[in-house]
Amino acid sequence: MLRISKTIVPFSILLMVSCNVQQVEKYNSDFQGNWRTGVFYSPSAGDSIRNYLIIDGKDSALGIACDKDTQLGSCLVFQAGRVKINKSTLFLQVGNSVQNTRRVDKEPYLNANSNWEMVLDSLVYTRY
Repeated sequence: MLRISKTIVPFSILLMVSCNVQQVEKYNSDFQGNWRTGVFYSPSAGDSIRNYLIIDGKDSALGIACDKDTQLGSCLVFQAGRVKINKSTLFLQVGNSVQNTRRVDKEPYLNANSNWEMVLDSLVYTRY
């Protein structure tokens, strides 16, 4: 009996956690589109950069510390694949990598100027 419990409990936990993961467009369609941060200086890149996030089904991509003038150009970090969200923790996952996730601080919203924005890891992304 104890042996069965040791098998069922981890499986149950895995099942509960995996049920909280959903494609981000199905969770909230406002996430779909092309997003970027404002330009900012990055000491690790040694230059002014911006982050990009493209959410378009299986053709989605995330670029961290990219060239400020080229969408997804010369990024220090690049990931591609479907974007999923963990509904309980509100972390975004791009592709199959769970090592580089983004925390959703604020889901997409219309700002005072009627522009779409969202906040990931304390950075404001604007739809363009």
